[in-house]
Amino acid sequence: MPRKVLVGACLVVAALAAGLFLWVRAVFTDDIVRRALASQLSSALGQPVTIGGIGAGLYPRVTVNLKDVAIGEPARIRVRTLHVGASLGALLSRRIEHARLELADARIALPLLPFAFSGAAPSASGSAPVELVSVDAVVLRNVELVSGGRTVTGDIDIVPQGRGATIRKVRLRTDNATIDISGQLTDLSGPTGDLSITAGVLNIDRLLAFANDFVTDSGMKPAAPPSGTSHRSGSSARPIAATAMNIGMALAAERATIGTLVLDKLAGQARLTNEAMRLDPVDFGVFGGHYNGSLVFRLSDTPDIALRATLAGVDVAAATRLAGSPGTISGTLSGRLNIAGRGLTAASLRQSAHGSARLDIVNGFVHNLGLVRSIVVATSGRADAGGGGGHADERFSRLGTTLTIGGGSASTTDLRFESPDLLLGAAGTLRLDGSSLNLAGRAQLSEALSRQAGRDLVRYTQEGGRVTLPVTVTGSAAAPHVRIDVADAAKRAVVNRANEEGQKAIKKGLDALFKR
Repeated sequence: MPRKVLVGACLVVAALAAGLFLWVRAVFTDDIVRRALASQLSSALGQPVTIGGIGAGLYPRVTVNLKDVAIGEPARIRVRTLHVGASLGALLSRRIEHARLELADARIALPLLPFAFSGAAPSASGSAPVELVSVDAVVLRNVELVSGGRTVTGDIDIVPQGRGATIRKVRLRTDNATIDISGQLTDLSGPTGDLSITAGVLNIDRLLAFANDFVTDSGMKPAAPPSGTSHRSGSSARPIAATAMNIGMALAAERATIGTLVLDKLAGQARLTNEAMRLDPVDFGVFGGHYNGSLVFRLSDTPDIALRATLAGVDVAAATRLAGSPGTISGTLSGRLNIAGRGLTAASLRQSAHGSARLDIVNGFVHNLGLVRSIVVATSGRADAGGGGGHADERFSRLGTTLTIGGGSASTTDLRFESPDLLLGAAGTLRLDGSSLNLAGRAQLSEALSRQAGRDLVRYTQEGGRVTLPVTVTGSAAAPHVRIDVADAAKRAVVNRANEEGQKAIKKGLDALFKR
């Protein structure tokens, strides 16, 4: 008997499920329902909506399945299948309340047209076969976000709120990175709001290109006059006022890239507008050292960049290698930068950079400089005195300079090169690509080397008791040419000798005078 009761109960449940399924299909798959839902969604979104087909299901909840959905005119959102899940109790009264929209295989062209989605649709007329009352959540699976010619894919879980949405979770995937986003957008059409973005790898080039395409396609390109409201002919969309993009972002990435430059542990606050992306403050590791300050990228096909920061612990050899001048100098750099330029490659930045920098490098080598060798040759009395190619690396304890940068070159008035053997002070210019040097100054030998130089050389070329000689450095960073100005040194020797003889004569005269 119990078995018969169990079988009977199962048959009753199956019959009820079958009946419910047939009822759901009969009610929610009619073409009239399709048109009614399209009309109500259009009213709720403020954009035209078309639905290609409609179906229904029961598992895991009662679901109305909309096929080939297009939103906007022209369509900015296309969805292969849109599942509208709702409670059975509400559906029995032919109302869709607290619905969960799941979009599968959607394609969204950015920027979005302005929406007015409060989560509730306007009341339908009494003759409507189904009424869409409210939407609690929108979930997109395997969605493509397209801006210009660039596409990223991902999954999105949001809660509509007025013209904006709460971003519960967004996970976007690019070729080599996964980006997680959460936060609040107050207006999807700008968009505007505040987001938190974390990534394993953040490609800043692509982010800038994506944003630039976004503002270009939206008609909100920088410096363009404000756009007014507009209608498309035959469109049922409401008149829309242009909304400027303004997104605050808390950024955190294990690694970020700008062109071929790799940044480690990037963290900071960013703001993305129609004109620029500003990271201020921003902190990251670079070339084994540390950058702390700001970065501003002005949006364009070739973005302008401005940076203001302090640097510490930077590996100079690694930095010059990326800049295109490998094997020229080594050491550890600290300093301050206030530089602007155009483009994201080393070559474009070298040509366009302008601003100022204070750089101090410690414990390094200038390769092939050979200052000491050149001085020894120049003061040895040999036939080749006066010049030297300097085929020896020159060690230094500190190299400091203040640079004024522009036109692909940098100029300095206070370059100071300190080593155990000599002190060089110089002024002049150098090309940022290292192709040309033109520096002039004075090299002063250490006390130890000055004592070894010979009594007469010290007597006639000294300043402060040390051998001091005029020096020019020309050539290139890879092959510098050091020249000692022997003529100037000889002239100073004559002056020193004359001063010495004059002092002797005065002393002799005074001695003779007082002996009388």
